[in-house]
Amino acid sequence: MGSLILTAALLLAAGPKPEKKDVPYLVHANNLVQTEVVKASAEGGSYIIPGETSLARTPLALPIFMMDSSAIRPDQLRMVRLTVKGGHREAASGKTTPDDQAPILLTVTNLGGGIYKFEVVNEVENGEYALTAGPGQFFCFTVF
Repeated sequence: MGSLILTAALLLAAGPKPEKKDVPYLVHANNLVQTEVVKASAEGGSYIIPGETSLARTPLALPIFMMDSSAIRPDQLRMVRLTVKGGHREAASGKTTPDDQAPILLTVTNLGGGIYKFEVVNEVENGEYALTAGPGQFFCFTVF
């Protein structure tokens, strides 16, 4: 198991690098897929994100992300499940969030040179998700 993790780390280190700073990318083998960058509007206790689904998609129930961090601190990034309602996606914005919108556990690995890898700890169901780094700033994707 340890050698498998070391091999995966070496492949990631030798693989593609994110093109844009402070934008998480989904890792798909040797390809990076940019997440959908959205500035959501706050409305009555929720953040509203246009559209019912994201064009950034992954079939992985344990998504892996890479980010070239400049302004966003890696420890600030958290992952939440979005709710689809009335043609848009929503994320709770208050201090209390529904259980299905509670943050999802991520592990963070510093790969050096400002590049970080984020891995989901527990499998997630198919649906709409986002990484968020602060109020109204979302990086959306779909697990299918």
